[in-house]
Amino acid sequence: MVQYILRRDFHFALIIFCLLFIACAPTNVILYKQSDGKIGRYDVIEIPNFTKTDAEWVPYDSYTQIPDMLAEKLRTTNEFREIRRSEYNTPTQERVLLVKGTVTGYTRGCKYCEWLIRVNDKGKGSVSVWVRLIDKTTGDALTDAGIEGRAVKPGYGKSRYVRIVDEIEHLIENVNKGKS
Repeated sequence: MVQYILRRDFHFALIIFCLLFIACAPTNVILYKQSDGKIGRYDVIEIPNFTKTDAEWVPYDSYTQIPDMLAEKLRTTNEFREIRRSEYNTPTQERVLLVKGTVTGYTRGCKYCEWLIRVNDKGKGSVSVWVRLIDKTTGDALTDAGIEGRAVKPGYGKSRYVRIVDEIEHLIENVNKGKS
C-alpha cells in the first residue's frame, strides 16, 4: 500500500514538473503555409499597421507597436534597400515583400504564477498574431503563420511584443534568403 502511494505521488509530481517547467514554451509558432524556398532577395518590404480582431480584446497599441518594432529591427539588419511602414498601391519594378498581420488574441498573465515559478517568464501575458508574407508582384502568399509569444521582463509596454517581433523577423529572413 505504501509503495502504491509513493509511486502515485511520484507520477503526480512528475506530471506537475512537466507542466510547469517543460511545457508552455515562451513562443509558439504554427506554420499554416511554409515558403517553398524558390523565391528570395526582396528589395523592398512594406509593413502596414496590423489589424485587430473584434472577437477578443487585444492591447490597444498592439496593431501599431508590433509593425513599428519590426521595422526598427529590420533596419538594423540591412537586408532590404527600403523599409516602408505603409502599403503603396503604385506598380514598381522592384521586388516587394508585403507583411500583413492580424492581432488575434491576448492572454493576461498571472502575477502569482510569475512570482512563484520565476522560470522562463512563466505567468507573463501573451499576445497572438496571425502573419502572412505576400509577394506583392504576384500576389502569392509565401508564408502563413500563427504566432503566440509571451512577454519578456517587465511584462508591459513594448516588452509584450519582443518575442512576436523576433519570430516574424525569423520568418521574413527565411523567405528573403530562399529557405523553406
